[in-house]
Amino acid sequence: MKYTVLVLLLFFLESQTQVLVTPRVQCRTKKCEGDNFCFQGYCTPCEGPRSLWMKRKPQWGTKVGEALNVPAYSNFGDLDVLDPNKDEYLLDSQINFGEEIYIGQKYQCVHYARRFWITNYNTTFGSVERAEQIFDLQEAYNFDIKQNISLKKFQNGGVEPPKVGDLLIWQKDEGEFPYGHVAVVISIEAESAYPHILIAEQNYDQAWDTRNFARALKITKGENREIIISNNRQTFPSKDDLKCRDDEIASHGVILGWVRLELQ
Repeated sequence: MKYTVLVLLLFFLESQTQVLVTPRVQCRTKKCEGDNFCFQGYCTPCEGPRSLWMKRKPQWGTKVGEALNVPAYSNFGDLDVLDPNKDEYLLDSQINFGEEIYIGQKYQCVHYARRFWITNYNTTFGSVERAEQIFDLQEAYNFDIKQNISLKKFQNGGVEPPKVGDLLIWQKDEGEFPYGHVAVVISIEAESAYPHILIAEQNYDQAWDTRNFARALKITKGENREIIISNNRQTFPSKDDLKCRDDEIASHGVILGWVRLELQ
């Protein structure tokens, strides 16, 4: 009996030793595969930083960043999306325009997109029941000239890259995007070593990757110079852990294209 116990103990210690001496995968010259990121030269599971990041999500109404003079706020913990007290209207719009100009419900994605256009272009777009429908709009209203102006739409996968101020539109689905989604393009780096666009948004991750932009989305170029933007983050050598904020569900998000405001 003692001999059997000793053999089992030796076998256990040997197996533990094998686990401990298993070499870690280095990532100084290549990217980590699967759900891992590069940390101090070695591929490391995303589980740790992802869990920590999820626990630190700011509560509803907390400022999470600001892009081109438009702050964004967390929508995390919103228990009543139909609360009319969260509807926001343009300040003094009744005095200036004779009617209340609706911005949106705090702090939904459409609320941010419309506020961005009002702040930077003095222009608003019409009412939509879900973000995906912005891609079907034909006009927007400019307060300076007091007229409707035409909108241009570009399909994702075409040759026309987005520009700063374009609205990036996600397709509605039955999973992560039941209403679609909208974000604002604030920078594009299509020719860099890590092609990407920077976006500003609300009600996606509820926290921005930096104080100046929400996410950097990956750009892929086709054989005929097609621009394909995915819902996956572009990662950079110094911030490889950001890939851990994406999950399998995120990769299923489909970006329809972008909507452009053409001001004279």
